[in-house]
Amino acid sequence: MSDLFDNAINKYSKMIDTENGLVDRKIFTDPEIYIDELNLIFGRCWLYLAHESELPNKGDYLSVLMGATPVIVCRGADDKIYAHINSCTHRGNTLCRADRGNTKVFRCPYHAWTFDLTGKLVALPGEKQVYDCKIDKSKWGLIQVAQVSTYKGLIFATFDSEAPSLEDYLGDMRWGLDLLLEQGELVAVPGTMRWTMNTNWKFPSDNTGGDLYHLFSTHRSAFLVDHSDGDGVTAASEHLKFSDLCAIKGFTMLTAYGHGYNADYSSKKLDTDSVLSQWRKNPEVQKKLGSFRSSIHRANQNIFPNLFVATGSRELIIRNPISPTKTEFRKTLLIDSKADSEVQRMQVRNSNRHFGPSGLFEQDDGENWEQCTIGVSDIQAINQPLHYGMGVGNGKFIVDGGSPPRIESLINEHYQLWMYRAWSEFMSVSSWEQLKESHSKPQGVV
Repeated sequence: MSDLFDNAINKYSKMIDTENGLVDRKIFTDPEIYIDELNLIFGRCWLYLAHESELPNKGDYLSVLMGATPVIVCRGADDKIYAHINSCTHRGNTLCRADRGNTKVFRCPYHAWTFDLTGKLVALPGEKQVYDCKIDKSKWGLIQVAQVSTYKGLIFATFDSEAPSLEDYLGDMRWGLDLLLEQGELVAVPGTMRWTMNTNWKFPSDNTGGDLYHLFSTHRSAFLVDHSDGDGVTAASEHLKFSDLCAIKGFTMLTAYGHGYNADYSSKKLDTDSVLSQWRKNPEVQKKLGSFRSSIHRANQNIFPNLFVATGSRELIIRNPISPTKTEFRKTLLIDSKADSEVQRMQVRNSNRHFGPSGLFEQDDGENWEQCTIGVSDIQAINQPLHYGMGVGNGKFIVDGGSPPRIESLINEHYQLWMYRAWSEFMSVSSWEQLKESHSKPQGVV
């Protein structure tokens, strides 16, 4: 291992103090750390691209980001899903400028180099007349993303050919994902919803993996106007006092490679007669979920590093790091394809009022994330670490067979510190081989 990487190990292992719950402010704004993140985290993790229902036909494509890298994800003529870096191999020009569409080939607007859906270079003007030597087209195709895989309709990809399989990477987190993915025959609402915030990507990730602490203060204005959760059935008034919030029962779950979430249990206030809760009365769905998962109201999840999964409002929001202090958000909203059209419209309205650029919760959260990014940038405060120690040393893992190991505690900072532990581990090893051997596992997990 190079001296340069040895220095990186020493540097990043000291930035996260898991024993005392302290996180170095510099990880949110330092340009060199950002570049290392793009290589060591976004260059190695499995990253969410899209839902399979967004590519129903051969030739369908989407322009997305993997970290900060523009990528084309498409369905090939062979019905397989492909992902290519969105850059022509001739001059590096952005190949595809549209958000989505259907095509047989990708043709560069600069010199018309043309690539098929698999990324193979199939044509270039003047090949015989202009070039003195014949170009070996097999060597000049689009740069392929190393691995593409799906989990129950969710398309993921990784730039690292040595990364474990998607199922191994998700591990026990699949148990939590299924709380959303088994709610019906889910498909994505057509269209692209994208927006940007002046925040470091890690603030949204640590918030949505398990921060219930902010609910009564950050979202108080939304509750005062009787805003409901994305499922449209939860009374908001119960969160106006912190003591009432603390009375809500739930649990925190941590899984390998930095994933995790918190979830609250269903209460008597949950209106199971609401049309948006009909899936809870579906015997087939309940059988798939099992009795314990069926007792859960909602779970806010983070698939490390940057995929937010909201089971209550059926949303997936990816947060892509455009710079140390700027993040692009892209939202996928899932609806039940078998539900009545009016029920589908109700869910879209409720979800969009909850999260997304017009969502009451999103606007509350976004203001805080941007102000946090400003605050950690201050030169006079840069050496004061941030405190993520709520619950450190407390919280017993329960292993009872009803779920993967969980902590019966809802308000804590277990997930936040777990995420930064994973961040430190990804940033401190040079390969997936090392990471597989050395990454932390939750208590109770072999």
